[in-house]
Amino acid sequence: MESKPPRDKEMPLWEHLAELGRRLKRVLIAFVVVFIVMWMPAPNLSGGSLLSVVTSFFVSGEYNPLAYWMFMQSINPLLADLNKTGNVKIALIAGEVWNPLAAVMYASLYLTALVVFPYFVYQMWLYVQPALYPHEERAVKKYLWVALLLFYAGNLFGILIIYPSLFRFVVGLSHVIKVEQIFSVASVVSTWIQIAFWTGLIFETPIVMAILSEICLLNPWTLAEYRPLVYAVALILIAVVTPDTTLISTFLTFIPFAILFEVGLVWSRRIVRRCPDVQPRR
Repeated sequence: MESKPPRDKEMPLWEHLAELGRRLKRVLIAFVVVFIVMWMPAPNLSGGSLLSVVTSFFVSGEYNPLAYWMFMQSINPLLADLNKTGNVKIALIAGEVWNPLAAVMYASLYLTALVVFPYFVYQMWLYVQPALYPHEERAVKKYLWVALLLFYAGNLFGILIIYPSLFRFVVGLSHVIKVEQIFSVASVVSTWIQIAFWTGLIFETPIVMAILSEICLLNPWTLAEYRPLVYAVALILIAVVTPDTTLISTFLTFIPFAILFEVGLVWSRRIVRRCPDVQPRR
């Protein structure tokens, strides 16, 4: 084996830090640009033509920040469906002086991070790539894009499945106990972000298991024997990180975790076949 990666070259520490700083600066610039776009007026999709949609970014009768508009697109159908029953009337209020600004800021920061994250990963990849051996580079390439796809899939699952289910349950419970359904807009947005983020992380379960298997640190057969303990710990951790005292989002998050965990076990068994010290018990 080569003593060092073929594209690696000796550099002083300060040059490494300078290179890292340049790449992070590019990411910061991209973040600022996207963040500014998120505060632009939202497009008016009712115009009909592409030109009217484009011009509506700049000419609008009222100011509706793009990030907040994107957030509302995900919950407007839910609110309309609940309100049309006639049994409930949901209202979003400021609650506190700075809550409307906080809601827009939360939505802008998170959506900007989602947009810029692949570019950040790309810049970090270019930074570390010269220091990798060919087999390490192949391993990173194999898992990196799958990890990104799973993270975004987890976000969508949280936004489209878990959040509406939790919201419906809370509204239904409020109706049963005769409590007016008035929600702080900042809490609605922050809960949306928390569920999306943590579900995205939980969807990384098979990737973590695959990487540990690649470096022969995970025995899937031994892990399978401790499946009840793994599930119990996962339930506790999910309950801690999800902003839901009703446990609705906990169990809705646990179900895909269990599926992905089982997929990770199957994947891990295929990977560790080349690990001489990791074999199934006889």
